[in-house]
Amino acid sequence: MNCFHHTSSKHGFTLIEILITIAIAAILLSIVVPSFTSLIESSKARTTRDSLISSIYAAKQQAQSERVNVYLCSSSNGTSCDATTSWGTDWLVYEDNDSSGGLNNNDIIIINGSSKTSLIKSTESQIKFTPTGHSSANTFQVCGNTDNSVVYVIELNRMGRVSHENAAGNC
Repeated sequence: MNCFHHTSSKHGFTLIEILITIAIAAILLSIVVPSFTSLIESSKARTTRDSLISSIYAAKQQAQSERVNVYLCSSSNGTSCDATTSWGTDWLVYEDNDSSGGLNNNDIIIINGSSKTSLIKSTESQIKFTPTGHSSANTFQVCGNTDNSVVYVIELNRMGRVSHENAAGNC
C-alpha cells in the first residue's frame, strides 16, 4: 500500500493555450473593426441626411404657418449665416421677420442644426422658403468623414419637396 498516492490535477491554462487564444482574438478583431468603423460612418451620414431633411421640412412648415419668409443657411458660429456653398457642418433656420433677406437682430433662429459628418455642400449659400411653401431649388451633398466622398445627395425643388439618394464621387 502506497500512502503517498498523489493525484495531480491541473488548473489554469498553459502559455501555449493563452498565446493561441490571443492570436485568434487578434485575427477576429482585425476583421471586425474595419466593418464596425464603416457602420459607424454610415450611421453618421444617415443621421446628418435625416437631420437636414427635417430642418428643410421645419423651415417650409414655419414659413407657411407664420406667413413669413424663412431661410435655411450654413453657419460656422450658430448666430450668423455664412455666404458660402460649402456649408461645413452646421446650419440655421430662421424667420426673416423684417423681410431683409438676411439674419439680423429682428429675426428669430428656429433651428441650430449640426452635422455628424465632415462636410455638407450646397448649390446655394441660403435657401428661402416663402409663405406659400415654395423654395429656391437646391442640391445638397452630404460628404463622408473617412474618404471625403459624397454619401447622399438631397434634392429640394421649387415646390419645397425633398428627395434623396445614395451617391458616389468626391466632395
